[in-house]
Amino acid sequence: MRKLFEIDINEDFKSAIISQYFLMIFTFLVIITGRMHERSFFQISFLVEIVLAALTFKFLFQAQKQRNYAYWGITIIVGIYLFVNLLHYTFIDYNILNLYVVFISSFFLLLNSYIMSSPLFFPRVQWWEWDFRYRGDLKALIKYNDKIIESRLTDLRRHAGCIEAFEYISLDTEVMLEVVFEDDIYEIPCSIKTNKQVIPGRPMRYGVKFNLLNELNKINLSKLSKVWSENKKVKLRRKFADDKGLNELL
Repeated sequence: MRKLFEIDINEDFKSAIISQYFLMIFTFLVIITGRMHERSFFQISFLVEIVLAALTFKFLFQAQKQRNYAYWGITIIVGIYLFVNLLHYTFIDYNILNLYVVFISSFFLLLNSYIMSSPLFFPRVQWWEWDFRYRGDLKALIKYNDKIIESRLTDLRRHAGCIEAFEYISLDTEVMLEVVFEDDIYEIPCSIKTNKQVIPGRPMRYGVKFNLLNELNKINLSKLSKVWSENKKVKLRRKFADDKGLNELL
């Protein structure tokens, strides 16, 4: 735990790691209190359950640190385990202590999932959409240190976003994000919080947190969010319209 606070990472990821530790602790308590209730400590199945839980959280921590999408698969497995225990101690073998522990563990699971679902860590990218005409992203410019870098805004949620660009930008760099849409220009300062190149040769993926210290930035972000949502809807309607037209021709 001491090493955790020595790592130079952003506060959101640190919160996710801390909630992951609490999730692990209370999940092990679910196992222990369940065995106490059933009085079945001295069985091979108890040892197997502890070992499986330890391996599960080992892989979960690794997937979270690497921002690997296996994180979501393992999270679902843990969620199913807690849900089964919730049903068991509610309808089959009612026990208030076990229910409390399961509820607390479930809370930290949901909290951790909420934090990690941010564009900073796991952006919503339309990887299945091969045609760029129908993708919901927007063309953008990244400005910093007298540099102007062409990029694309691929996610925008929860006062954070994801931008993709081919040039490398260091973490914690303060940049100005400029989005030109039709006749309007939206400029919002932000900070690079995460970076990752998912596929070699493809653009770097940057998680950015917007600077909303003044009212103008808040207004620009609010307007850009509306433009972002409307743009996705328009492109989706256009795709269905084009597909319908193509099918009619065939």
